Amino acid sequence: MPKNHPIPLTQTTLGEEEERAVLRVLRSRWVTQGPEVAAFEEEFAATIGTSHAVAVANGTLALELAYAAARLAPGDEVILPALTFVACWNAVLRAGAVPVLADAAALEDLTISPASAESLITGRTRLIVTMPHAGFPPDMEAFETLSRSRGIAVIEDACHAPLAETGGRRIGSFGLAGTWSFYGNKNITTGEGGMITTNDGAFAGHCRQLRSHGLTSGTWHREAEAAPTLYDVVRPGTNARMDELRAAIGLEQLEKLPGANAARRRNAEHLRELLAPLEDRGLVTPYRQHRGTSAHHLFCVLLPPEAERTTVMERLADAGIQTSVHYRPLYEFSAAREVHNADEMRERLPVTAAIAPRLLTLPLGPFQTAEDNERIASALTQALG
Repeated sequence: MPKNHPIPLTQTTLGEEEERAVLRVLRSRWVTQGPEVAAFEEEFAATIGTSHAVAVANGTLALELAYAAARLAPGDEVILPALTFVACWNAVLRAGAVPVLADAAALEDLTISPASAESLITGRTRLIVTMPHAGFPPDMEAFETLSRSRGIAVIEDACHAPLAETGGRRIGSFGLAGTWSFYGNKNITTGEGGMITTNDGAFAGHCRQLRSHGLTSGTWHREAEAAPTLYDVVRPGTNARMDELRAAIGLEQLEKLPGANAARRRNAEHLRELLAPLEDRGLVTPYRQHRGTSAHHLFCVLLPPEAERTTVMERLADAGIQTSVHYRPLYEFSAAREVHNADEMRERLPVTAAIAPRLLTLPLGPFQTAEDNERIASALTQALG
């Protein structure tokens, strides 16, 4: 690869194995939900350590179905991180519920604060949603204690953290359910696609019916079992099914996940080492100390307070280095103006407000080289002037 090649924000591990898997499905002539989906669900549940996994079309639908199966109703309140992707917030609003934004734990820990979440509980609170920001586990033990003491279910928006662990358990196995996205920028990708993991059999059954129009049986079941062709519709549902092509890709991606995560970890550790001298100039690299093990989905930094982020990003782009921001606080978006008062949110969420203008995501992928990491660190040093 040329010395000055562009360094993308992330990298996939898609290769010949996935190509062969897709060909296998195409040659089978069965491309809708079937045995590949069932195998992917079984393998994913075993990987995460749950009794059930329900494959769906994308991560947003995983959230929507999980909320619906948890009986979220119009007017209910859902506590969620202010620093998370908008899908989590959108799914609450689409259910007719009220999103309530919680603060981050600290400048060094951008996951949702249990203390902030607890302070926001009211008689209308139905769910608490956690998110392992950048691949680092939140304090899930604290959230489980909070869930038990207050009788409020926890759902993990877990998609940053496949294989991440805390307290001897994997992210996605805590609370009522974990939801997953397999979008193209995730550690494991099927292009689009998602999953719901749970230890609650009744909850999993609700999700399975909701993903397929509320039907009592699917096409593959009737084909494979030579079952009667009649079915019942027992609840309103939608089409959120995963297809065989994506499931076949997902099975191959699961095989590669441990090695890819290990490579991400090595690159993250190297970047931290290279960026350490910038800490004297005000740079913060969150998660130097963290609970459990991380999936190292993203590499985020907080720029020095006086740095102008847009200028830094432009200078890095000129050096061939892609960057992003994960995330702007939800209350900053135009669509949030009718739901949240931004000034009030900044006052009530001081840690998030301090993080927001400084947050920057640098490249992190399994195929980054030591030279790539050195280029990133050098370019950021120069960009900071």
